[in-house]
Amino acid sequence: MSSKRRVGIAHFLLRTFEMLDTPKLKHLIEWSTCGEMFYIKNAREFANKVQSRFKFISQVLPQYFRHRNFQSFLRQLNMYNFVKKRLKNGWNQFQHKYFKREAKNLLIHVHRRSNGQQSDEEEQTSIFQSLLLDQQDSIKKQQEQLQQIKYLQNDIVLTSSLLYQQSVILQSNFQRLKNVLSFRLNQKLLYQYIEEQKQEKFLFNTFSLLNKSQSDSPKLTQTILTQNHKETDQEPQLFVLS
Repeated sequence: MSSKRRVGIAHFLLRTFEMLDTPKLKHLIEWSTCGEMFYIKNAREFANKVQSRFKFISQVLPQYFRHRNFQSFLRQLNMYNFVKKRLKNGWNQFQHKYFKREAKNLLIHVHRRSNGQQSDEEEQTSIFQSLLLDQQDSIKKQQEQLQQIKYLQNDIVLTSSLLYQQSVILQSNFQRLKNVLSFRLNQKLLYQYIEEQKQEKFLFNTFSLLNKSQSDSPKLTQTILTQNHKETDQEPQLFVLS
């Protein structure tokens, strides 16, 4: 009895069930707490990995389904009448009344939908809605990134303005300090020049007096000698005035 049921169970359902019972995949796909539904926790990450953009699912999914196409996985779930619901946290929830944890025997009651026109339309609608939601998420993330870029640009502009103002202030202070130092230096040089002029003038006057004193000294000596000779008949005595 059990073998007959197992034969009637679709390979896709068994593989999906097996994947859900694999602990190392819980960060991507996992049963709910009650076990009556399962979640694909990060559809974008799951899809990217199915499409070989990352390592994990690109290596695991081919072992279960022989393909790497996430949309094909969604189509299969839709064809077996799984109800898909998009949660606010971005997870995808899938539910079927006969697809439950630890109830593999119920899989015999999960049948593939007929290939009627209505099923194809529903499948296309489900896929389109999934793609649309993913696109909306992508646009939202891009908008958030653009907003962050704008904030960064505003911060850069503000920082540049503040740096420019600080540069102007520093340049002004530097010029003011330069002027003060130049003025002080000029004052010092002027003072030195005045002192040098005073010293030169003093030295000039001193040398002039000395020269004048030396030029007048012989005359004064001769006068003294003449006067002494007249007063006495003694030998003239030489007095040198210093």
